Amino acid sequence: MLILKFNTLSADDLFAIERCLLRWLDDKARPSIDPDFNVLDYGRTELYGHLLGVFAKLGVLSALDITPSTLLDFLIDVDTTYLNAPYHSFYHAVDIVTVLYYILTELEADQYLSNLDIAALLIAALCHDAGHPGYNNLYQVNVKTELAARYNNTSVLEAYSATITRDLLHKHKLLKDLASTNGKSVTHHYTWTEGRFLDAIESLILATDMVYHFDLQEQAGVLEELLSQDDDEDDDSDWCSASDSDSFAIPTPSSSTYDEEDLCYSLNRDQRQSLCRILLHAADISNTVRPWAISKQWSDLIVQEFFRQGDAEKEAGLDVSPGMDRDQSTQPDISLKFGDFLVKPYFEALAGFLPSANIFLDTLNENRSEWVRLKTCPEAAFPPENAANNERQFPSSLLPPQPVLNPSGRRISVAAGTVVIPDRQIFVARKRQRSTMSINTRSSSSGGGPNNLLQRRPAGLRSASHTGVPRIIVPDRRPSDLLQQQAWLSPTLLKTTTVLESPVSMCHPQDRSPLSRVSKRLA
Repeated sequence: MLILKFNTLSADDLFAIERCLLRWLDDKARPSIDPDFNVLDYGRTELYGHLLGVFAKLGVLSALDITPSTLLDFLIDVDTTYLNAPYHSFYHAVDIVTVLYYILTELEADQYLSNLDIAALLIAALCHDAGHPGYNNLYQVNVKTELAARYNNTSVLEAYSATITRDLLHKHKLLKDLASTNGKSVTHHYTWTEGRFLDAIESLILATDMVYHFDLQEQAGVLEELLSQDDDEDDDSDWCSASDSDSFAIPTPSSSTYDEEDLCYSLNRDQRQSLCRILLHAADISNTVRPWAISKQWSDLIVQEFFRQGDAEKEAGLDVSPGMDRDQSTQPDISLKFGDFLVKPYFEALAGFLPSANIFLDTLNENRSEWVRLKTCPEAAFPPENAANNERQFPSSLLPPQPVLNPSGRRISVAAGTVVIPDRQIFVARKRQRSTMSINTRSSSSGGGPNNLLQRRPAGLRSASHTGVPRIIVPDRRPSDLLQQQAWLSPTLLKTTTVLESPVSMCHPQDRSPLSRVSKRLA
């Protein structure tokens, strides 16, 4: 029986959630989760039960030593922090968790991670857009919102989501028994603490800022090299079984002492944390690689949010963000640029060490053909004007009250923010397209198979840029060094854990309202 401490649901809702959880725990009745699973088809009670099942199946409940009731209370509070933006809603968060479940289980990424790695990853995925108003970081900075000032114009919305997440985890004491779970199976040289776990979650959420897209893509290539080296070596660690061990304490680089847990996995702690960032970002931009019907639904919601921000920017006398001017941009163009320049290279890098991820690339190519087709008949491409208020997308009675609320390269707006594509990346993407066409032509005539189209930037000087953030240059390093160089994602970037207690002008003036309900939920 599910019992809530901080929230109230009807007995019928609780029974429905429990029935869903029990189906997940039954191997014969467990639902099949694949890229066709569409969270937009379900109501709140079903989604809560779905999330409980995902967390239970992946060992999060046992890793954190918590009950389904405690987790459900936490899930409901997380839900209430999501504003009813067209795209950045609680449904988006559940979708990302679902995609990660598929990647971890069906694509077997879980073989590299401990249960605590997965626990941090899923919590970060669920909370990564908490409090998102539907107006991105660039808007926050240009309008000079209170949030932008609070977080120094740096990963504004991600930092806010990380703050909300920390407060919710403290409120529900989800990590209070973490220390006791460390010693269940093996003795560890490094003690896994609540603070390290919180820092790991915060680092994961911050890494969802699109400014880190190309760094994560490069790290995926580095992981491929490390794992291929590991495959060439004799593996004499079969004696060690996966455990609910501490995963994120960072050993001193010069230390010659290794945690016993590191002997259980192909990757050490820093590398597993990098893998979690890579997987979370992949799930966050995965709407383009989902089956067409689902991909189009999410694209409709993204475009609604884009054009709403573009209208607000015009009204404020600001330059309209790329792709957000409804008079200049089309949905097919937005989707094609996103897929060609960002999604395809990233998922090619992902498939480098998870070959089964090629299924996403196959779907991306199919969807590209659909967008090219729609580009010739644009009237069929745009979502209806009133789609943002379509209750079918948010069907449950449990829905919280709706609030009233220049570097070189090409700038593209994406769901997670605005990204600057360096000129070199544009060149590589276009060269890849030409090479693909050339290879396909030669293959059809000679019978030869296609070459590996994965093209990574060579390890060397690279940069990340962000509005209000200095350019960061990282010198050439060995693969293992690249994965350990994470200072630019360190949780020390954010010291505040203060919950907003006053209205924050982070929305369009017509939509602006106090976020007091978020503060109250966290009180």
